[in-house]
Amino acid sequence: MRGEGTRLRAKTASISLLRGVMRSLALSLVLALSAVTLSAQDWRGQLKMVDKDLRSEHYAHARKWSIKLINSMCDHLGTGLDSMYTLATTVAYRAMAEKGLGRDAEADWYWHTALAMYPKLAKNDWKPYGEVGEWLSAHSDDLKPAESNDARPVAIKKSDPKCPLGAIAGGYYQPVTISAIIDADGSARIPTLVSSTAAPTLIYAALEALKEWQFQPASIDGTAVPMKYEVTVDFQPPRP
Repeated sequence: MRGEGTRLRAKTASISLLRGVMRSLALSLVLALSAVTLSAQDWRGQLKMVDKDLRSEHYAHARKWSIKLINSMCDHLGTGLDSMYTLATTVAYRAMAEKGLGRDAEADWYWHTALAMYPKLAKNDWKPYGEVGEWLSAHSDDLKPAESNDARPVAIKKSDPKCPLGAIAGGYYQPVTISAIIDADGSARIPTLVSSTAAPTLIYAALEALKEWQFQPASIDGTAVPMKYEVTVDFQPPRP
C-alpha cells in the first residue's frame, strides 16, 4: 500500500508538472502571437504613412520610416507568401524613397531585393507614386555580366550576416543562395535569389550583408569586367 501511495503521488506530481509546462508553453505562444499581432497593427498604420509620404514626395521621411518598418518586420515576421509580400512591398517603398532622394544605386539595389522576395511586384501599378513609381515600372537592367570560366570576382572584405530575430524566435534556419553582378568598380549590383525559401527575412539579411561586401572585380585580358557572383549563406542558431 505504501508503494502504491508513493507511485500515486509521483504520478500526480508528474501530471501537475506536465500541466504546468503546457500552461507555460501556451502562455509563451499567446505572448508571441500577441507581439506579432501588435506589431502588425503598428505596421499597417506606418505603411499608410509611408505610402502617403511617397505620394506627396516627402522622401526623407518615407525612407526613415520604411527602414524602421523593415527592421521591425525582420524581428517579428515568419514564413510564407503573406510575409514575403509584406516585407517585399516595404522594401519597394524604400527603393522609391531612395530614388526620390537621388540615391540611384540604393534605389536599384532595394528594388531588386524586393523582386527577389516577391517577383510579382513588377506587375503592380506604381504610377500613383509619380516619377519614382514610373521609374519602378520602367526600370530595366543596364548591366550585362561577362562570361568566363577562369576570371571570377573575389570577395576581399566581408562579414557574416546576422540571423534575423524573427528567424531565431521561429526556429527556421536554412541555407540561402543569392547572387549579384560585381561591377568593374567592385560594387555589388542587381541582387537575385537563387535558391527557394519561404523566409523573407533570411533573404533580406543575406542580401544586406552582400551589399556591404567589398570585391576585387573579375578581369579579362587585364581589364576589369562585370561578372556574376554567387554565394550560399548558411544561417545557423546563435551559439549559447
